[in-house]
Amino acid sequence: MTDIKFCGLQSKQDVENAAAAGATALGFVFADSKRQVAVENVTEWLASTSLQEQKTVAVFVDPDHTEVQTIVERAPIDILQFHGDESPQFLKEVKQSTGKQVIKALRHQKKTLDLFCAFAPVVDGLIVDAGTEDQKGGTGKRFDWEAVPVYIHFARQLNRALWIAGGISPENVADLLSFHPDGIDVSSGIENERQKDRGKMEILVKQVRENGYVVS
Repeated sequence: MTDIKFCGLQSKQDVENAAAAGATALGFVFADSKRQVAVENVTEWLASTSLQEQKTVAVFVDPDHTEVQTIVERAPIDILQFHGDESPQFLKEVKQSTGKQVIKALRHQKKTLDLFCAFAPVVDGLIVDAGTEDQKGGTGKRFDWEAVPVYIHFARQLNRALWIAGGISPENVADLLSFHPDGIDVSSGIENERQKDRGKMEILVKQVRENGYVVS
């Protein structure tokens, strides 16, 4: 089964559309970003939307403990996702203090597999993204997916779920699914002029199902 996370949701309408389209996880960016949202708004949107067992994900970039704790205390968040230069020790402490699932996003580069080994003991899952030194994620670009099978192999050796992010769209998701990742993380690929597009959400979920994968 393949998890589908629609990330960078910015309104109640986005949340409703993502849930209705069949996403299994709803992502909210709390880091400095063009898709950044306020915790008060997220709490309101989730309280007024009927979810179908979707998980909620808070996305951070190099936060401190206080910032993470504030979000966890004020919003119904299931999973904490980190896209910065956080250390394994920091994520271990976050996991212990919050009791939440923790996912670490890593940029596709030469040392990514070494970072897999460093983070696997303290996180619940890993994401490989196409970020840059200046922009940790959300670039809308894909990395060389020929590397995906190696990442999946190592993640399974480490007994950790692996999600792929970066440049995924309804037009190319079938190519990615051929590698059998545990999940996909999509943001710009379901947007039209920087606004989330329900039609694109529905098409992407349909593509996942038509390629032989049952949405978790």
